[in-house]
Amino acid sequence: MKVSSPGVERVIRVPDDLERFKERSMYVRYVMTSEDAATAQEGDGVFRLISYDVDLCECTWGIADVKINRQQTGKGRPLSKKQREWRLQTPFESLKLVRVYSEC
Repeated sequence: MKVSSPGVERVIRVPDDLERFKERSMYVRYVMTSEDAATAQEGDGVFRLISYDVDLCECTWGIADVKINRQQTGKGRPLSKKQREWRLQTPFESLKLVRVYSEC
């Protein structure tokens, strides 16, 4: 028997829970390796899931329209067109933490 964990900032199992929470904003921590594979950069942010492909084992993320992301453009301003169109493609194995994001 599986019991769902209560709480607002629920950890998402990738790829199992992606379909269930795809409409929600998510905090994502990921690692991207460069082409020479010698260096790895860690990044994080609050994103929305654009799409995912179980066969290719990858996700496409966009910037979520939440307060923390809008603050970067200035007080009271919406996301810019460039921010709304920005995309991040990550393989499943590069995702270190994915959880539901709450603006509380």
